[in-house]
Amino acid sequence: MKRIFYYDNLKGLLTIFVVLGHTLTICSNYYDYDSSLFKICSFFMIPIFLIITGMFSRKSKKKPLIRAKKMFIIYAFAQIIISLYYAYCLKIISPSKSIFIPRFTLWYLLTSAELYLVEYILRRNDHKKMILFSILIALFSGFLPFVTNTLSITRTLSFLPFFVIGYYQEDIKLFDRVKKYKKLSTFLAIVVTIWFLFHRHFFSFKDTYMKYNYYAYSTPIICFLKRILLYIFSIIYSAFLFNIMPRKKLIFTKIGECSLTIYLAHGVLLKTMEHFKLFLNNALIGTLIFYTSAISICLMINSIIKKKPLGEKNMNISALNYKKGIYLSSKNNENIC
Repeated sequence: MKRIFYYDNLKGLLTIFVVLGHTLTICSNYYDYDSSLFKICSFFMIPIFLIITGMFSRKSKKKPLIRAKKMFIIYAFAQIIISLYYAYCLKIISPSKSIFIPRFTLWYLLTSAELYLVEYILRRNDHKKMILFSILIALFSGFLPFVTNTLSITRTLSFLPFFVIGYYQEDIKLFDRVKKYKKLSTFLAIVVTIWFLFHRHFFSFKDTYMKYNYYAYSTPIICFLKRILLYIFSIIYSAFLFNIMPRKKLIFTKIGECSLTIYLAHGVLLKTMEHFKLFLNNALIGTLIFYTSAISICLMINSIIKKKPLGEKNMNISALNYKKGIYLSSKNNENIC
């Protein structure tokens, strides 16, 4: 089964940033340094992941319900095991804490399962209407006080447009458009980055987490306007990364191949290291050791579990080969995780 390095490279780079973000969150609390600069990564990490998920979801020959069920089983198993580990071994949560609130990184699995079910609606409707509708849902769902992090509903609705865009990428000729505006996306990404360096506290972490409704932490209308800006930044950075990502095998391609394993395991590893206070006196070295340890151990776990990475197998999708800036169909299969 032939893998496509381009997508493994994207997933690998995003996984590196996800682990780095969670490492900085934990280490900054101990070493008391400012990790707010990392908020810039939230502009593209999950949006690109969900765009890719939406792309491959449409190509899958398995029914959305089957894929949602499989992802939910993985989530439920991990949620129960990790909850028991956190409650009775590390004792960092109460045993009575709701099982319906995803633990740390597990929300993405539940959100993916919920988005798979949205496919039943997407396949029956026009792409223009659905993209617009998904954006409106994402923006205005924050005004609903009953939409909370329970079952990851807030994040599912907040990130819905990116999954929908990925699902309809062929209809909207996503990569043609991205390539067409390569210089513009690069320029805008630079401008936004410079702006953010001088206004890194403009967005709070609660803004970027997308797991709260607008009433949970600030004035609703302010949160609403900030979310619009976040979506604009996400589009700019996503277009920029889609354009600059190499299509050959790189040092982090392997990480992309086993991204699900790393995603599931790294949070537990970081929480364990934090619990036992495995910090060094030097903040920089201590953070680097936390980070490299999490990545390395996750890669070891993946190689022990099996030679092939965790993920959906034999999806029989049309491989999207890059040629002259256009992704063309072929008969190759893709194994994503």
